[in-house]
Amino acid sequence: MMDLRIGPTSGVNQVSNLKKAPAKSSVDFTEALLNGYGIKLSNHANSRLVSREVSLDEERIQKIAQGIEELSKKGIREGVIILKDLAVVVGVPSRTIVTFKTPPFTKGGVFSQIDGAVILE
Repeated sequence: MMDLRIGPTSGVNQVSNLKKAPAKSSVDFTEALLNGYGIKLSNHANSRLVSREVSLDEERIQKIAQGIEELSKKGIREGVIILKDLAVVVGVPSRTIVTFKTPPFTKGGVFSQIDGAVILE
């Protein structure tokens, strides 16, 4: 017969560590991918990435990099890159993601302090 008893705190700590570990490692992986494209993530964008559960795979990161290049060619300093289900506000000269906007995109939503946008999807 198997002993299923758990100590007073050992089970709680193990479960909470397991829940937090994947989020941290996925954020680290995303940051490593972004760095490979010369893109930085602001602290605010990093918290949005986690709180809104934004998934950035290599294909999306390539599109963000493409958007930054297109905005740069037009002399845009602060811009929005619009993908099918994600809007990314970027500081173009510094190649920094400032924040993310995820659906639902509502009527009357406003992006302020930008001087250009590119629609990629």
